[in-house]
Amino acid sequence: MRLFPGTAGGIARLRAASGIGLILACLSVPCSAQQRPLQTDDPEILGVGRVRIDAGIDYLQGYRFPLSGLKGDLTRLGVIGLRVGAGEYAEFQISGVIQDFLSITYRSEPVIPPSFHGSATSDFGDLTLAAKLKLSGERPRKPGLAFKFAVQLPNESNESGLGTDETRFFAALLASKKLARAQWIANLGLAILGSPVTPNTQADKLTYGLAVIIPVHRRLNLVGDVTGMKGPQRVGNEDRAQARLGLQFSSGSIRWDVAAVAGLERYDPSSGVSLGFTYEFQAFAKPRRPKTVK
Repeated sequence: MRLFPGTAGGIARLRAASGIGLILACLSVPCSAQQRPLQTDDPEILGVGRVRIDAGIDYLQGYRFPLSGLKGDLTRLGVIGLRVGAGEYAEFQISGVIQDFLSITYRSEPVIPPSFHGSATSDFGDLTLAAKLKLSGERPRKPGLAFKFAVQLPNESNESGLGTDETRFFAALLASKKLARAQWIANLGLAILGSPVTPNTQADKLTYGLAVIIPVHRRLNLVGDVTGMKGPQRVGNEDRAQARLGLQFSSGSIRWDVAAVAGLERYDPSSGVSLGFTYEFQAFAKPRRPKTVK
């Protein structure tokens, strides 16, 4: 199922506009969908008027795209996330990749052949729009809880060999609890993925994530997580899973991060590295409640 029907030229222009819009949205404020470099989403809700921006670069070796039959080293430039505290119990998120570059090392028989020739391909990454709702704060005997739902738009095309041209929907329950010095974060949810091969069909998959953040120093954290999705195996909707282990370190108002990446499923990258930063600031003031005159 395509979210935006129309001519090929119109779809291409819409993809480009979405990518440019993401760039402008992130550059319009001084510089996260999650706690970089982790993929597991925490249930924390930003305060009203708070904005958090994260950006980075991923380099992933041996990434496979069964739909197009491509395999190679994937460089993701501008892995960007924007979070806005929209209320005491709600947060808006937008995330995506400004440009994906694949250096092709191997080609197998494609299910949907890409429309380019050569040893490399690139495209805008898919754009994800999400909202997170706070259910309860963390207490001594209870974890913090939140519910998140998201829609991933099909900006990355199958003509480039990198996308599926299918809209995806995600929903998950997020939990967090501090035990001793460590902060533990868990996600459990559902992904509904449109099939790029068989019309009017979908794959429903279980999504999961488990992360830990361990303070090592006042400005240094050791972090790690395992995330993925598992369910019916269909071309274009394969199981995916990653493990990440890295560091977060603060310098002034910016938090830097670095992590090693390892794929856990058949089509995941064999190894990789992620680098980035996070910056948070107060964008607008919390509305004041009018005083009542007695």
